[in-house]
Amino acid sequence: MRSDELTIVRQLILLLCLLVTVCVVDAQQANGVSGGPITARVSILQQSYCRGDADVFTVSLRLKLEVVSSSKTRVYVLWPMVPFIGKVARSLGDAESQRFLYEMTASHYAQDITRFDRLKIEPGNKVTVQTGYDLVARYEGAVSIPWSVSAGSYAVVLVLMPEEEPPTRLKGPETLKSLTTEPFVVEVPAHPKLVKCDVGAKAQ
Repeated sequence: MRSDELTIVRQLILLLCLLVTVCVVDAQQANGVSGGPITARVSILQQSYCRGDADVFTVSLRLKLEVVSSSKTRVYVLWPMVPFIGKVARSLGDAESQRFLYEMTASHYAQDITRFDRLKIEPGNKVTVQTGYDLVARYEGAVSIPWSVSAGSYAVVLVLMPEEEPPTRLKGPETLKSLTTEPFVVEVPAHPKLVKCDVGAKAQ
């Protein structure tokens, strides 16, 4: 290989490395993480079954969200956030392998002016907040309906974001602008005890 060809190859390799580095940095900034990994763990505080129509009902979940930082620097969680994307898998293994039955994106429109807080997380610490999510479930024997589940056990992953654009003063590379939860298990019964309830839980 001639010296000029070797120079071109080296330049292409350097350019490729630069592009990979930029993509990694962009991905970190998109997640609002500058100092290290963030883990969002979910536990179910309450599970209700809301009346729907002849074919479906709603599994309404009230959730505790533990946001744990293993970063070496202080980070902030912008709160409140709400689930914008829900991903449903057959099992924890499928969810961890990104094999989902479906992903559902919800539209959110803030009814009032959102009063945001920046929840501080020191290195190695956590904050605990509450939120909610609703799954559409089919009665036993009902026909298949898109973006719904039948009786059984499922793993759910949520992506949470603010309902509206936060003020500029609350933004920054150390502030989390979205949270993706670890998979958590939801059991859907075949014969639920239905109640009348308002669908849609608010973050707390």
